[in-house]
Amino acid sequence: MSILSAIRRFCSRASEGEESFWRVWWLAGIPVGWTTAALVIAAEQLRYAGNSGLGDLLDVARFLIYLVWFQLAWRCSRNVVYAPWTPLARGILAVGLVLSVMF
Repeated sequence: MSILSAIRRFCSRASEGEESFWRVWWLAGIPVGWTTAALVIAAEQLRYAGNSGLGDLLDVARFLIYLVWFQLAWRCSRNVVYAPWTPLARGILAVGLVLSVMF
């Protein structure tokens, strides 16, 4: 199995809500966090350079990337061993979504 096919399978299982929550949270969440952080820095640098339109576009891209991961994590949040993790994870995801919109 190639890496690309493994990624496709992971994304397919996550979109169906069948993937393990920890995998979506950590294996997808860490790269999403790095990407969104890089987009925040790039957007602010562009605004500082006087190109606020492109900075705003990067903010929209950042939000959409987070939103895709949010949906995958939300769908898989029931796939935990210890049931109280589900409401805790969903609460943290909701707070993250609000903060993503605010900043």
